[in-house]
Amino acid sequence: MSPRIVALPLCLALVACVQQTGPTEPYAFVGSWDCGVDVFTFTNTTYNNGADTYTMQSVSRDGRNFILRFANGYTIALAAVTDTGLTWVSGASGDQFNCRRVN
Repeated sequence: MSPRIVALPLCLALVACVQQTGPTEPYAFVGSWDCGVDVFTFTNTTYNNGADTYTMQSVSRDGRNFILRFANGYTIALAAVTDTGLTWVSGASGDQFNCRRVN
């Protein structure tokens, strides 16, 4: 058997093991939050601001703080996320809302 034929399945197996599609558990921010201006809803992969739904490109975590990145470089920060509250911060405008969980 040639080394190329053996190497290709091995490489594919390694890629499958390394590639991650997302967390196995929901992020702490998953759910609906009353942020005063509207109810924002998060899944592990999307964010809805009450009018539009955006797909997350990536999520970074530092303790109870999260950075959500979307297409075109848009980011939002979710700071001090607890079971009952979080602070939502826009990376574009700097707007900040104190939010309480509604579900």
